[in-house]
Amino acid sequence: MRTLHVMQQQIAKHLGALGIHAKLTIWYTLIFTVLIILFAAIFYLHLRNVLFSNLDTQLQLRAQLVEGAITEHRGELTLHDATGRLFTLLDADDPSQQSILHKEHGLTAQQLDPDLDVLIQVRNTAGHVQYTTPAFTLLTPPAASIQQALHGQTGQNTFTARNGQHVRVYSQPIVYQHRPIGIVLVGIPLSQQESTLHHVLFELLLVGPILLLLGMIVSFWLTKRALRPITRLTGIARTIQEGDLRSRVPLPRSNDEVHLLAETFNEMIDHLEALFYQQRRFLSDASHELRTPIAALRSMTDVALSQPRSVEEYATLLQDINGQSERLGRLITDLLTLARADEGNIPFERDVVQLGQLTKEVAATMEPLARERNITLDVHINEQALVVGDEARLIQVIMNLLNNAITYTSKGGTITLSVDATDMHVMIHVQDTGIGIAAEHLPHIFERFYRVDNARSRAAGGTGLGLAISQWITTKHQGSMTVKSQAGNGSLFTVTLPRAKQGSSEDSSYSHKSTVDSVKG
Repeated sequence: MRTLHVMQQQIAKHLGALGIHAKLTIWYTLIFTVLIILFAAIFYLHLRNVLFSNLDTQLQLRAQLVEGAITEHRGELTLHDATGRLFTLLDADDPSQQSILHKEHGLTAQQLDPDLDVLIQVRNTAGHVQYTTPAFTLLTPPAASIQQALHGQTGQNTFTARNGQHVRVYSQPIVYQHRPIGIVLVGIPLSQQESTLHHVLFELLLVGPILLLLGMIVSFWLTKRALRPITRLTGIARTIQEGDLRSRVPLPRSNDEVHLLAETFNEMIDHLEALFYQQRRFLSDASHELRTPIAALRSMTDVALSQPRSVEEYATLLQDINGQSERLGRLITDLLTLARADEGNIPFERDVVQLGQLTKEVAATMEPLARERNITLDVHINEQALVVGDEARLIQVIMNLLNNAITYTSKGGTITLSVDATDMHVMIHVQDTGIGIAAEHLPHIFERFYRVDNARSRAAGGTGLGLAISQWITTKHQGSMTVKSQAGNGSLFTVTLPRAKQGSSEDSSYSHKSTVDSVKG
C-alpha cells in the first residue's frame, strides 16, 4: 500500500513538472481514448444486437412456416405440402429414414453450415421427436427451450453443440384448430454472426490505436497553435525583463481568452512603462531639487569662509542657511512620504471626522499667514459634514490647498474656503483671486515637481510636491480632487469625499486643535 502511494506521488510530481502544452496533449489523448473506447463498445454491442435480432426474426419466420405445414390426425402429427422436402425433414418413426438419421448426415466431424444444414425439429406434446433434419442429430437442445414451448411460450436460447459450435434455437408451440398439438424447434449456427463480430472487433482494435495516434497528433498541433500567442508573450516578457519596455505582444485576430490575455498583458506593460518613466522622472527631479538647496548651502558657507565678516553678516548668512535647511528638510519629508506611498507602507486611520469643524480650525491656524500678506480668508462651513478617514492626512490636504492659495494670491486678494455636503458626498472648495493657471498646465498640475512657469517657481518656497501628496491622500479616501482655473482669474480647487453616516459622530466630538498644531509643526 505504501509503495502504491509513493508511486502515485511520483507520478503526480512528474505530471506537475510538465508544461501546459504537454498537459493539454495528455488530457486530450485521455479524452480521445475514453471516447474511442465508448464508441467501439456501443458500436459493437449495437451491431451484435442487430445481428441477433435479425437472426431471431429469421428463425421465427421459419418456425411459423413449419407450424403451418403441421396437422394432427388421430393423435399423429402429419407434415404436409413441400415443407418437408424444402428443409429435408425426416420422420423419426419411419424405419426407412432412420438409417439416414443414424448416419448423422456425415456431420459428426464437421461444423454446421448455416447455409446447408437446416436445424428443425418437431415434437409432440409429450416431447417425443416426430420430425427432424439430419443436422439436428448433432444437437441436444436445452431443456428450457422445450419446456417453454410445451408450456405455450416462445423462447430464444443459445447453447453449444457437441462439436463446440454455438447455436441459436427458437422454440414455439404448434397450435392446430386452437389447441396445442406439439412444438417446433428451429436453430441456426452462429458461426457467420460470430465471424462478423470477430472481424468487426479486430478492425476496431486495429483502427482504434490509429485514430488515437491521429488524435494525439492533432491535439498536439492544436495545443501548440493555441499556445503560440502565449509563447510569443513569454518571449516578449523576457525582452521586457532585459529592460525594453517598448515591446508589445501582437494581438491574435480571434477574440478569445488568449486575445484577452495578450491585451491585458499589453495594458500592464503600458502601465509599467508609464510607472517606470514616472519613477525615472521623479528621481531626476528629486536629484535636481535636492542639488539646488545643497548648492545654495555650499555657496553660502564658501562665502562665509572666504574672509572674516562682521557678526551681523554672519547672522544674515546663518538665517539664509537656516531657511535653505528648512526647505531641504520639507523636501526630504515630502519625498519620503511619496516613496512610502508608492510602496503602500503608510497606514491610514479610519475614524469618523467632523470635516466642518476640522476645516474651521485649520483656517484659524492659517489666518495669521493670510493676514500678514493682506489677504482676506472667507470661511463658510457646514457643521454636518462628516467623513470617515485619517484626520491628520485630511488636515494636510486642507493646509496644502490653503498654503498654495495664499502663496499665489496677490496682496489685497481673497481666499474663499467652504465645506458643503450632499446626501452622498462632502466637498471642500478653496477658491482664490490669484494669478490662476493657464489651460495647457491644468492636466499636469497634480504631477510631482510640476511647476507652472514663473508662477510656481522655487522662489515661492514650495517643493512642487504638495498637490501631488494632496491628491494621493484624497484618492486613498476614495475621493477625488479637481481644479478649475484661468490665467489671471484665480483658481478653484475642489476635494470630494464620501460622506459618513450621521449616527457615527459620537466619537469625533473632541477638538482637533492639537492635531492641527502637530501637522503644522
